[in-house]
Amino acid sequence: MDIGTLILGWLMGLWVGCGPALGLAADPPSAIPPHPNPALLHPDLHPQPEQGMLLIARRDMPDPRFRDSVILLLAHNAEGSMGVIINRPSRATLGDVVPDLAKLDKRPHPIYFGGPVGMQNLSFLVRQGSPPKKALEVLDGVYFSADRPLLETLLNTDTSSSELHLYLGYAGWAPGQLEGELEREDWHLHQATLTAVFSDSPAEVWRRLIEIYEPAGQLVLAR
Repeated sequence: MDIGTLILGWLMGLWVGCGPALGLAADPPSAIPPHPNPALLHPDLHPQPEQGMLLIARRDMPDPRFRDSVILLLAHNAEGSMGVIINRPSRATLGDVVPDLAKLDKRPHPIYFGGPVGMQNLSFLVRQGSPPKKALEVLDGVYFSADRPLLETLLNTDTSSSELHLYLGYAGWAPGQLEGELEREDWHLHQATLTAVFSDSPAEVWRRLIEIYEPAGQLVLAR
């Protein structure tokens, strides 16, 4: 799928090139506060997929690549859908994937496995008060980009890992594909929050969110 078509034309060619695949790291559990507006979480409201929503993999997700995953949707339109997995930090460092940027990474930022597509591409989410150039706002004050000069600026200004998350690869769907997966109930839709997207304990994000829709011990009927 053409990543430039899904996001914005100017994203074409902006990807930060990088190297090898990643090994995923474990993360200690930590509590995530409940959503500030519980009404948004009610399953009967039937939310629709759109930019800024989270896709929460159901407990018995049939696709092994996405089991226990939480994906932030960056784009969803007639051309398809795109997002990044926000809860899979890896053991890789920026020096492992883009060695010439390592000297700028004064506060080592973990590299997240963003998805199985475009594993040679590095992108990032940053939270800040003013909109940066060559970045797409996906939540209030949260911007997505793959622009190398912007990443260099953020690293040079010592942006912390609580404000900057790096992703290798992304998740992509052809037109109508995500709708089919939602109809099959592979995913739960949930309004994204800063607490979830920039959690300091990402491995706990899926466990906390899935309890809203599929509490442990709940009888699951045959699909």
